Amino acid sequence: MAAEVYPSEEKTEPFTTEELQMRLGKSIAVDDFSDAQHDHVPLDQLVIDEDHHKKGLRILVRPLTRSRSVSPGNDNCQWLALRAEVGNPNQPKSKVLAVTQTSKDINFSIRIPQTEDEDRPPLWCELYYDPGSDSLILWNKSEIPIILTRISLSDHTGTNFNQEILPGATREVSPGSWRISVGIPVLDFRILEKRPATLHVPSDSFESSPARSQDVRSSLGKRSFSEEFATENAGIEKRLRPDDSNEEKDGVIIFLGPKDERLVFPFPNATKTKEIAIPNGHALLEVQKDETVAIPGGCELDGYQLTKRDQIATTGASSVFTAEHSQVPDGVITVKVLKTRGPQGDARPPDVTHRNVIRQADVWLREYQSQEDLKHESIVKLYGGDARYLSLYMEHVDGKDLAARNVWRDTVTEKFVGTRTDAVRILKDIAGALHYVHQKKRIHNDIKPANILYSRDRGAVLCDFGLSTRTVDPATNGGTPYYIPPEFIGQKLRGPASDVWALGVTALYILQKIPFPDARGVRGHPKQLYWMIADLNRKHGHASNRSPSSAVAQMQQWLNEVNEAKALLNPRDKIEFLVLQMLIPNPHQRISMAKVMNELHPDKGKAPTR
Repeated sequence: MAAEVYPSEEKTEPFTTEELQMRLGKSIAVDDFSDAQHDHVPLDQLVIDEDHHKKGLRILVRPLTRSRSVSPGNDNCQWLALRAEVGNPNQPKSKVLAVTQTSKDINFSIRIPQTEDEDRPPLWCELYYDPGSDSLILWNKSEIPIILTRISLSDHTGTNFNQEILPGATREVSPGSWRISVGIPVLDFRILEKRPATLHVPSDSFESSPARSQDVRSSLGKRSFSEEFATENAGIEKRLRPDDSNEEKDGVIIFLGPKDERLVFPFPNATKTKEIAIPNGHALLEVQKDETVAIPGGCELDGYQLTKRDQIATTGASSVFTAEHSQVPDGVITVKVLKTRGPQGDARPPDVTHRNVIRQADVWLREYQSQEDLKHESIVKLYGGDARYLSLYMEHVDGKDLAARNVWRDTVTEKFVGTRTDAVRILKDIAGALHYVHQKKRIHNDIKPANILYSRDRGAVLCDFGLSTRTVDPATNGGTPYYIPPEFIGQKLRGPASDVWALGVTALYILQKIPFPDARGVRGHPKQLYWMIADLNRKHGHASNRSPSSAVAQMQQWLNEVNEAKALLNPRDKIEFLVLQMLIPNPHQRISMAKVMNELHPDKGKAPTR
């Protein structure tokens, strides 16, 4: 499942920072802090055994106050009694809160409320996992500044500091031990490096591609760990090393910790492949065609393997390709990976990268949660996802999206090249999918040609639920400008009726009444027209270089063009009359998907499901 996306046309707007701040994680009170609070053994000295590594342990947390709470409150938080590396076996073990990252966790929240007997304000910080590195992104969501201090016993990176982080600001926090202070020290935490994945590369491609061979050699050198962790924390060291023996092994061997315990993942045709370590980066973005990546266990998708096949699309925001998944028996699937880091040499400020990690993680969570229980023949099936890589594993639909050049879109005229029969089939299928989504009390928020896959054998399939919200949620600024309904201007109204409007605009395209709308945002277009959705309701004087009046004027111009296209519809034609009703400006008078379904499928009482 994936749309063929061109970078110049990728105009979908994500959620804003304000919208991200409305997503609050679940919290639980932790009362068992008394022993941990008075423990003075440095976190760097605590030894993590192999079993903890296998469970994906990422953070150790020690409170320094009497009241605290953490979130989320599920199985990824547990108390551990750990012995110091240089400690006496007869001494008591240190008690710390251990946090593992499962396939569902994009972040970890720390909340320490204010109490009457403590002279300090409350603390709220979010630690977001970054799939592109071993670091975490700390987001200060408190109402006051905090002080972040690196307290590792030895720091050879030169990053020891006491740094003030203002409310709403972010910092990248590398592996090691840190302290958060709010007037007084309130919390210590230690970040551990994540378990690395391993590639299995076909020998023939390895030998025939000097560039790839060089990448492999350099990757073995790159996947080294900091001196601090290697020398002073041998108990938590995780390192991949090539096997020195000449025996041919039947799989990738991962060495973990001082005992070099082996985890063996069997691979097909093992004697014809070479084992390499993945550089310190994103495993699913490093893998190339016909290579297999072994993802370590410890989460819902335990010890799975992914073999990449064909690249479908790649943009600055995501990579989409087909692959074979060891736990999905249906053959080839589609993998969508959200990117958090720009290309090497990206000159953007650090806070922009930090915000991108947060935004992409939130988009992944919304898309996963919105789609995991949707089962409809015209909605792409979700097999699963992995938060550690911001990846989604979906049914592979053998069809291109309606925006695909040279398939469903003419490269010169930008018009839809399908037939009327195609257009009717698409409307029927997507109407059924949207009716089903609305029955689930959800809104898609990004209905457009690029998010509809179509083939004459399969029909139309709706995809990309990354901006989906519940009907009870506040209206979002996310989406694509040309499909936003008129009631959003000034009123900021969005609901199921906004999906209906967007389908109506899409219908104008597939009925060949208008060219592909998104092409208007491409630089160099003779009638270029593009605006930011958030600017439509932005107050004058807001800290922005863009003019709200300009955004409203451009959208009004677009709405005038939609009205001109509506005039070309024949009200005596059943299909075109339905489209007219989808494009009624007043959302309360606009036709609902339930009524559309009754017209298009009079023999069905409800949308078809699997």
